[in-house]
Amino acid sequence: MIIRPFVFPMKHLLLLFSIILLLPIFSFSVERTATVNKTPELTDLLARRLAYLQQKVPTVGFYIHTVKSKENLWKIASRHHYSVHSIIGCNPQLETYDVAIGQRILIPSKGGSLHPVQTGDTWVSVGARYRVAPEKIQGINTGVAALVPGSYIFIPGVRPDTDLMNKAMQEKYQLRSLFTSPLGGRLSSLFGKRKHPVTGSLHSFHGGIDIAVPSNTWVGAAAAGVVTVASDGIGHYGTAVFVDHEDGYETQYGHLSRVLVHVGQRVKARQLIAKSGATGRVTGPHLHFTIKKNGVPKDPLKYIW
Repeated sequence: MIIRPFVFPMKHLLLLFSIILLLPIFSFSVERTATVNKTPELTDLLARRLAYLQQKVPTVGFYIHTVKSKENLWKIASRHHYSVHSIIGCNPQLETYDVAIGQRILIPSKGGSLHPVQTGDTWVSVGARYRVAPEKIQGINTGVAALVPGSYIFIPGVRPDTDLMNKAMQEKYQLRSLFTSPLGGRLSSLFGKRKHPVTGSLHSFHGGIDIAVPSNTWVGAAAAGVVTVASDGIGHYGTAVFVDHEDGYETQYGHLSRVLVHVGQRVKARQLIAKSGATGRVTGPHLHFTIKKNGVPKDPLKYIW
């Protein structure tokens, strides 16, 4: 009897080689499309989430607030002396920053965020995720005996993890990673329709936001870019600086008292570029700040915190 060596058909070899090449791509796709563990009842039903947290996190006071006229998330957060991130982090049902009169949201007594427990989570791994000591997290969540996937625990003093947000809120957080506020101050006029403070027109459109600050307050670039305008006599802006950024974005800074950059200069994010003032058409000292995308004004409050 003659024993012939086994020959693997060429077409099968090619198929096997293709599968081996595709394995890394397949693994990457599975990792990217992994779902976030959340219990629908706790995410969508405020009353059930409130009852759950009162039992599991007795060290933090939670209550349900009904949004009133002229309220927004920023005003509500400021009233409790923490950032807007705490309200967003405790309301995983939110898909936008805009809230309506009569809308109900969960309010914590202290700053922090809810964490949706994931499969494989431990106190140590959760602490590492938020850079908070595991003992501190356990000390807050005294009613939690074990980490159950889909449930929630409260992490003190942190922002919500964007990887664990719903897709709509993730996209909004990504927008806000593009720019920083040029200075701190009180918002004296918002984006959109308004009664013009100088002309009195009832149908005026405000293409940016006004930040009320004393004259000669330092103004920083909201993002890295190239200066395209740095001069006085820029229409109703008075003395102004314009900066061109990537992806069709432009920022404008008006009513300045002093300009510290020149046209063509490349600036870094937060670099001091001017001082605020009261030049141009104004009723008092403030900074007018505009963000444009491909020449179209955008609401700056959707881009900066």
